[in-house]
Amino acid sequence: MDEAPASTLSRGLAWLRSVPATLSLCGLFVLVFAAEWYVWDRFGYRTFVALFVATPDPSPGWLLAPLAHLPTDPRHVVSSVVQLLLFGGVVERRLGRRRFLALAAVSGLVTTGAQVAWYVSLGVSGRVAGTLGASGIVLAMTTLVVVDSVRYRVATGGWHGELTWLWVFFGGVIAGQAVFGLVALAAGTAEVGVVGHLTGVAIGLGVGLVRPTGAVLFSGDARYRS
Repeated sequence: MDEAPASTLSRGLAWLRSVPATLSLCGLFVLVFAAEWYVWDRFGYRTFVALFVATPDPSPGWLLAPLAHLPTDPRHVVSSVVQLLLFGGVVERRLGRRRFLALAAVSGLVTTGAQVAWYVSLGVSGRVAGTLGASGIVLAMTTLVVVDSVRYRVATGGWHGELTWLWVFFGGVIAGQAVFGLVALAAGTAEVGVVGHLTGVAIGLGVGLVRPTGAVLFSGDARYRS
């Protein structure tokens, strides 16, 4: 009677061991969040912005903003870590660690830059035009998993694994919410980085569509099945 739970636990631990880059990035999110909270509490808002927020002016914030979360709302970092663990781990197994890290770096900087550029285009300047958040990275990973899985399904008539359809469903809902942010953006009521979110979805969609069919099919190999 105890063999099934032990087997499930063993499989889960084995899966985690197979995605070290994802676990490291999750740990980096948490570490940066802790640093943000410390700086906010000890040195104040101005120093926090200089170190963790990307603005139209060059600053160290451009390096950390793609990894940062608002320190007053820990729910955001928890959500990012869980989502990255679920979808980023799949991306790492299918693309490999180097491509996974490259995607994370590119999507983080591009989505941050897109959001700041949008603020500038509206005539906003200074700290008000700043942005931060790892949502761009997470959304790129999530959308890529959805597109890659659907392509595999269309080509083979099956999924990568038994639970892939669940990943696709939840990933589609998450990406869809980002796309629906266009409504708030058009109405002028957007309170989050909608442009950055949409850019993350676009990056994941683009990478998912340009991947060679052979690479998509190879990711269905038992060693990479997720």
